Amino acid sequence: MSRGSPSRGLMPRRFAAAALVPLTALAIGLAGAGPSVAAGASTAARHQQPAASRLAGKAFVPGQLLVRFAAGTTPASISATNAAVGATTARSFSYLVPNLQLVGLRPGLTVASAMSSYAARADVLYAQPNWVSHIDVAKPSHVDKTPNDPKYSQQWDWPKINAPAAWDNTTGSHKIVVTDIDTGMQYTHEDLAANAWQNTAECNGQKGVDDDHNGYVDDCYGIDTINHDSDPNDDNGHGTHTAGTIGAVGNNGVGVTGMNWNVQVMPCKSHDSTGNGAVSSIIECYQYVKMEKVKYGYDIVATNNSYGSCPEACDYNPATYDAIAALIKPGVIMSYSAGNSDRDNDLRGQYPANYDLPNIVTVAATDSNDGLASFSEWGLRSVDVGAPGVSVYSTYINNGYANLSGTSMASPHVAGLVALLHSFDGNLKWWQIRNLIIAGGDPIASLKDKTVSGRRIDPEGSMSCSGQKIFGMLSPVANTGSMKQAVEALNINCAKPAGAVTVTIKPGGTKLSLSDNGKGADRVAGDGIYAAFWSPKCGTGQVTFTFDNGKSYPVNVAACAKLSVSSGPPGTSVKVTGTGYTANEVADIFFDNKMVATVNADGSGKVSTTVQVPNNAKTGKHLFTVSGQTSGLAATATFKVT
Repeated sequence: MSRGSPSRGLMPRRFAAAALVPLTALAIGLAGAGPSVAAGASTAARHQQPAASRLAGKAFVPGQLLVRFAAGTTPASISATNAAVGATTARSFSYLVPNLQLVGLRPGLTVASAMSSYAARADVLYAQPNWVSHIDVAKPSHVDKTPNDPKYSQQWDWPKINAPAAWDNTTGSHKIVVTDIDTGMQYTHEDLAANAWQNTAECNGQKGVDDDHNGYVDDCYGIDTINHDSDPNDDNGHGTHTAGTIGAVGNNGVGVTGMNWNVQVMPCKSHDSTGNGAVSSIIECYQYVKMEKVKYGYDIVATNNSYGSCPEACDYNPATYDAIAALIKPGVIMSYSAGNSDRDNDLRGQYPANYDLPNIVTVAATDSNDGLASFSEWGLRSVDVGAPGVSVYSTYINNGYANLSGTSMASPHVAGLVALLHSFDGNLKWWQIRNLIIAGGDPIASLKDKTVSGRRIDPEGSMSCSGQKIFGMLSPVANTGSMKQAVEALNINCAKPAGAVTVTIKPGGTKLSLSDNGKGADRVAGDGIYAAFWSPKCGTGQVTFTFDNGKSYPVNVAACAKLSVSSGPPGTSVKVTGTGYTANEVADIFFDNKMVATVNADGSGKVSTTVQVPNNAKTGKHLFTVSGQTSGLAATATFKVT
């Protein structure tokens, strides 16, 4: 349910992807100088040189890209395009997102050069680097790797959030599955083994055989997408810790307890022993979740996602957005850590947490006194709730236990709560569970004006919720650009929608009626998120959204895009100018949904470059979009092809 500045319908920036290169090689992926451009290269290709500006100082997997081809592109055409660029398909994610591939590049071909080549192709929607992702954890305050006696007394988080009262109603169900996308899980741990997910066909099948024909051999306990095998055993500790918060076995006289005493925790190892992952390894986990839920029938209700640190994987990238959106229809709630950089995510988005998707719940970290953790990120419009994230005691590798801090520790509380509420009432729709988590929490001072709800989760409060109304504007966030975009507000009464709302935008007096009917700007009918489209103009500046309940939210329309000419035939050269962006940030230029240039803003945040209208552009109106990679701001200008 989190929000980001790039507006719905915009095909934002491209990023590169990875899969078959070990992360020990990641240092090689730090970008250097950009490639030269051959004589006769297209205008788009000459502008698509992001190596020095876009990739410099960031870690990505070398020799790989994530590429999404346009709808209708045949397998033969895809193969031909890959061959022309100098790449081959390494992995397909088409089960999750149509025509999304991880490609491996031929030796000597740089990521930047390959991105330029793909960008010049009409059959390619985007090509992005396979950015490195990092787990959201602070330094451990204590690690006790060998205790065997009950440790519940050291778990301050459960009494604080009133979990014991919820356990009077339910302690979970072993039929329900939560996927933990992390550094893996020690599935033999004394306090996790009984709740470790098991793929029945593989666990009972023939060793060395893909018994269930899902593409993975011997994936009894899950998969490892970063090392490309079927053993998701944890070699870091982070994943085992988050898994314990979700579902360490309760009431067994051993160690600690999780949110669910009974549940199945499915580990998908997307991050390595150092806590580094890749966009492709995360997306492969999403695909595995969809496949095991939709095709094989496992009751996967949520994923935990305790990662996303800057500078690489915290920016908007379309492949991850598409992959998360693909899990809306299957009804998977995605719990994300808000980040550990002590900042306002309304002002500077933290992805994946800030994607504008209704199945996301973004979680800030609180301490034992219900204060906002000193490291936790927040956002009145971009962070939904708080949960314990300071000195959280849970399972650890080597049959151990540890206190760890971070929004990484807060997120699994919410993922676990999804499963607990599902066991409490199996008739609840996924959006009703999401709403109960948000509305059923306890209001605490430290989260007021810091989160959408102003609440820290309370499992029993979610189960007994009655008359708890929550209203909050979700998008646009604090800063936006001049383009058609969704205005969204959450308006719920416990699990249910609380009724349509209207908003007046001043100056100008524009009045919008927001609907929850699954049409137009609204994505899911009846989920309590109301939306309508809005199109601010260049130079709008500071505006105020005042809703019919009296609540007001300021928004700064900062970014603007203008064209040197507004019409012409295919092939016309157009100077595209953008203002209001972050100083020296990299911006992508799109013609409709296709990126045609990548340029640097100057010290004042101005973007200027000349591009060519594609030769295959059809007669009629089209949009040029300028999208900032760091700020997330996007602005559009209309061009009419004659």
